Amino acid sequence: MTHADSRNLSPDQREKVYRKNFVFFLTDGILFTLAMNILGPSTLIPDFIRRLTSSEILIGLSSSLFDVGWTLPQLFIARYIVRFERKKWWFAGPNIPVRFVMLIFAGLIVVFGAARPEAILIAFLICYGITAIGDGIVGVPWADLSGSSLDNRWRARMFGIMTASSGLIMLGISPLIGVVLGSGGPGFPNNYAILFAAAGVLFALSIIPTTLIHELPSGKALEKIPSLGEFLPSLGRVLRTDQPFRAIIITRMLTSLFAMASPFYIGFATVQLGMSSAVAVPTLLALQTVGSVSGALLYTWLGAKNNVLFIRLALAGAAFLPISALIASVVGPFPLYVGFLLSGITLSNLFISYQNWVISYASPEQRPIYAGLFNTISAIVSLAAPFIAGTIAQNLGYEVLFFVALVMVLCALFVTLRYLRDPHAVQLAAGLAPAD
Repeated sequence: MTHADSRNLSPDQREKVYRKNFVFFLTDGILFTLAMNILGPSTLIPDFIRRLTSSEILIGLSSSLFDVGWTLPQLFIARYIVRFERKKWWFAGPNIPVRFVMLIFAGLIVVFGAARPEAILIAFLICYGITAIGDGIVGVPWADLSGSSLDNRWRARMFGIMTASSGLIMLGISPLIGVVLGSGGPGFPNNYAILFAAAGVLFALSIIPTTLIHELPSGKALEKIPSLGEFLPSLGRVLRTDQPFRAIIITRMLTSLFAMASPFYIGFATVQLGMSSAVAVPTLLALQTVGSVSGALLYTWLGAKNNVLFIRLALAGAAFLPISALIASVVGPFPLYVGFLLSGITLSNLFISYQNWVISYASPEQRPIYAGLFNTISAIVSLAAPFIAGTIAQNLGYEVLFFVALVMVLCALFVTLRYLRDPHAVQLAAGLAPAD
């Protein structure tokens, strides 16, 4: 289907394509989200890495590695794909080799065994890093594809149902994780190998629905790749002149500084509060999952109506996680349970709502550049965050880190209240037709 053909579709024809694509995007999203939830960047992974090293910086880096690898390459990819009207195979193609990497890592854990923790750590950093960078390569094509081949209504619905469905499934999986990690399980490191293998299988299965998406091209392809002399100044002009876009970038950066504390809550629970991994990991993961289901239902309803309002509510709710940890340091673990529950409600769709704001705000021609710029700038903070968080936790303690995280999320909330506006309202004020 050419660019002209996609413009000439009747509303009924376009709706039919949206409905089919919704199923494929949703299936891919559920499988991918389940895999990521099993890995648990704020639960399972930091608990696993803590068994391989005592370095708080490496523990923090392991949890943030996916975010860094996912965001860092996107601006460079955006520069190249503007030459192409169709972006589907820029998304689906790289998924085919990359989504098998976690399965390979699970096998390496078994091969190395408990006697070689350093080798397992190095293999993890390499394999998890490859998985992250591979997903970063497809991030901009995915943003463009989801912006052109789903409208705002279907996209918000997809995000919400994806999170709710994967959350409900995780409620059944969480007790099994506890069994695998418990005293009756296979023992370290084979217990973690089983969990990484399960995530790897889900990653591999998620390849299938991505190949079935029916692309509706939107933005016109450029005749040639812009030179760096043209490309870099254009990015500077976007940042100088587009205040709403600048506000969402600043909000995202502050959120990364808030999220830098995420891998340390599980360490705080096991080291300082005395909980065992077999109790802390599945229990906190289950509570977070219960919250994410509720949050997803909220986003399914509110995200399509007022995405900015959801962002503000999510940031306000996110503040309860560091607050709960600070209270738990005085009274015991129970407030941390409440904090993980509330964080699931708010944080489960926060980064998705940021992405949806950018996709909705940018015009079809701008979408690859805006998505790439948004994520790559965020990567700079995400890269520094684990070193900042690890240094604070190691030298000043968990409580100081949680207080810093609280300040960051409150600053992010202030920016959204003061400067962020609904994309459609901004476009209408500028005399532009809202982008689908």
